[in-house]
Parts: sequence; C-alpha cells; structure tokens
Amino acid sequence: MADPLSYVVYFLVLVGVVFFLHTRRGRGILLGGKIVKSWDGVAAKRTFVTSRVKVLAIDASDEARLVGLEITSSSIGGSKTFPIRLAAADALQLARLIEQAAKY
Repeated sequence: MADPLSYVVYFLVLVGVVFFLHTRRGRGILLGGKIVKSWDGVAAKRTFVTSRVKVLAIDASDEARLVGLEITSSSIGGSKTFPIRLAAADALQLARLIEQAAKY
C-alpha cells in the first residue's frame, strides 16, 4: 500500500494542473500577465480530435499589451494546451499571413 505522502503529492499536482488549465488566472500566469479579455476563436472537429484556438488580450505589467493564443487539442484520451504569447506587431503580422493563406 502507498504511503500517505504519495497521495498528498498526487493531490497537489492534480490541483496545480486544474488551476493552470481551467482558471483564467492560471492561464494568465502561464502567459505572463493578466488576461484582460478573451474571444472564443474557432474550433475544428475531426473524427476523434477537437482543436480549438482562443484569442486573449494580455496586460503584462512591465510591457505593452500582448496577444495570447491558446491552442487546445482534445480527444477521448486526453487534452493538450499550448499557450503562445505574441507582441501586438507580431500578432498583426500573423493575422495578415493567415488572411493571405485563406485567400490563396
């Protein structure tokens, strides 16, 4: 039988994962600032995998406003989240590139 310390460690890791992935404040910490506003973005569903992109406005205390992308891929067995932080100029350039690719 496992000792009680291993249960405590497991519980703390589980609480940390839930905090960082499922709360607005936790995601803001991962992106390096406070999430000011969020937009749902788009979702694409394939057979068993759903991909979702959220767009976030981030207010970093020491820098100008930033744009965050939260890319989530989930399936029956699990979920992965990739937070990406961009400067405003880089976000505008990415938007132009996506628009060009969509028109191509």
